Amino acid sequence: MTSAPFARPSASIATPRIRGTRRERLRRDVPRGRYPVHRATSTAVHRASVPTRAHARGGAISSAAISSAATSSGESSPARASSPLGVHALVWTGGWSAADADDACARTAAAGYDVIEIPLLNPSSVDVAMTKNALATHGLGVATSLGLSFDADVSSDDASIVARGNALLDDALDVSVRIGATHMCGILYSALGKYPRGCTSTGRANAVAAIKRLAKKAADTSNVVLGLEVVNRYETNLINTAEQAMAFVNDVDEPNVKIHLDTYHMNIEESSLEAAVVLCGDRLGYVHVGESDRGALGTGNVDFDALFRGLRRVDYDGPITFESFSGDVVSPELSDVLCIWRNTWGFEQRDELAGDARSFVLGMMDKHGLR
Repeated sequence: MTSAPFARPSASIATPRIRGTRRERLRRDVPRGRYPVHRATSTAVHRASVPTRAHARGGAISSAAISSAATSSGESSPARASSPLGVHALVWTGGWSAADADDACARTAAAGYDVIEIPLLNPSSVDVAMTKNALATHGLGVATSLGLSFDADVSSDDASIVARGNALLDDALDVSVRIGATHMCGILYSALGKYPRGCTSTGRANAVAAIKRLAKKAADTSNVVLGLEVVNRYETNLINTAEQAMAFVNDVDEPNVKIHLDTYHMNIEESSLEAAVVLCGDRLGYVHVGESDRGALGTGNVDFDALFRGLRRVDYDGPITFESFSGDVVSPELSDVLCIWRNTWGFEQRDELAGDARSFVLGMMDKHGLR
C-alpha cells in the first residue's frame, strides 16, 4: 500500500451510528457482565497522516493518550481470549507511512487486540524496520495478507503471468518473515477479481504448484503459516467454498498451508457456516469475521452463532481477525477492487467500530465456550 495522497475526492456520505441495533442483539444473546466493553472514546479520534478520499491528516497520537482516553471512564483493562484477536489495518488507515503505522498499531493495542493484519498488495512499499519498530512499541503480533492481480495470477495458463505471481508471492513472504508475521493469508492462489469464466485444469495445477513451492520456501526460512482465503465467486473462480479449499489444500499437501475462512464470503457461498468450519477441522488456520455489508458486526445477516459453534466443535484456537472496509479510509483504487460503493461507517467511527467488534467476538466466544 502506498502513502501517496489520493486525487479522487469522495462524495458527501451520511454515515449511520453503529451502536443500537448490534448492541441490542448482543444483549439478547449474551448475559451482561460476561466481558468488558472496551471502546475508545471520541476524545481519542485522530486523523492519521495520509490523505484518503475525504480527510486531510494531522499530527500523530501516542498509545498512552489513546489508552488514557479509553480508560478515563473507569473501564477495566481488556480481557484476553484463547484465540489471538486481530484487526485489519484497513480499519484504521489506507496507507503505511511511519505515522500511519504508529497510529494504527497504537489504536489496535488500545482497543485490546493482540494482532494487526497488514496488507501487502505492494510488498516493496513496506518499510520493514519502521514496521517492526511500530509493532514492538505497541506490543503487537502481526499477520499479513494480499490478493494477486490479473497480471500476476498464479492460476493463469500463461507461464509468464504465473512467474510474475510467484515473484510477488516471494516478495510478500520475504516481508512477512522479516516483520515477524505468524501468518500470510489471502487470495494467494489467484487474482482478486471477477473472472469471465471458470479456472482451467492447467490453471488450477499451476496454482497448486505455486502454493506448494511457496510453502516449501516458507518452511525452509520461517514458521510462517500460509492461509488460503476462501472468497466468493465474484472475487475468484478457484476456491469459493470450504469443500473446494479442502480439495486444494489436500493437493498442495504441505503442513504449513491452512485454510482461511471469512464470514463475509461464507455468508454468500456456504449453506452452513458451522458445517464449513467442521469440514475444515484442523486444516483451519485463520478466520476473518466480517459482516454481510462490511459494516459493524451483528448488524447484518451473518450467522455468527453458527460460526462460533463450529469453532468450538473443532477446538479452534487460531487467530480471529475483524475485517471491515470504508471508503473514508481505504484508497479509491482499492475501494474499487473491493466494490465499496457505499459506506456503512465513517472515519470518526473507527475506534467505536473496532472496540464493539472485539466485544462482540468475546461475547460469542463466551456464549459458545471458546474461552
